[in-house]
Amino acid sequence: MKKGIIALLCAGAIALTGCYGSYGLTKKLYRWNGTLGNKWLNSCVHFLLWVVPVYEVCLGLIDGLVLNTVEFWTGSNPISADDSYYQKDEQGNSVAAVKNEDGSLSVQYTTSKGETTNLTLQRDENVVRALDAEGNLVAQYEIDK
Repeated sequence: MKKGIIALLCAGAIALTGCYGSYGLTKKLYRWNGTLGNKWLNSCVHFLLWVVPVYEVCLGLIDGLVLNTVEFWTGSNPISADDSYYQKDEQGNSVAAVKNEDGSLSVQYTTSKGETTNLTLQRDENVVRALDAEGNLVAQYEIDK
C-alpha cells in the first residue's frame, strides 16, 4: 500500500512538472547572493544557503514543483515576470535591463564617463526594434526563429 502511494506521488510530481522551466526564484536568490560583497562572503553565504536548505526548497519545491508548473500551463513564470539584468565590464561601462509587463525590455547603458542612453527593445515575431526615449526607431534587427 505504501509503495503504491509513493509511486503515485512520484508519478504525479513528474507529470505536474512536465517541463524545464526558467527557475526564476532560484536565479533571483543566486543573483542576490552575488550582491553581498566580495567573493569570500558570497561563497560563505552560498554554502550556508545549501546547508540550511534554502536552495533545496527554492529549487526543488517552489521552483521545480509550483512555479515551473504554472509556467508550463500559462506560458510565463510569475517570479520571472519583472526580471532584471545588470552587467558591468572591466572598463566601467554598465548595462541594466528590466523586463516590462508588455513584454518589452527597458535598457539603460552607462559609459565609464557617466553618459547614459535609454532604449526600449520590442520584439514582434522575428524582428527586434530598439527605440530611444522619445520612441524613435534607433535600430531594427531580423532574427531567425
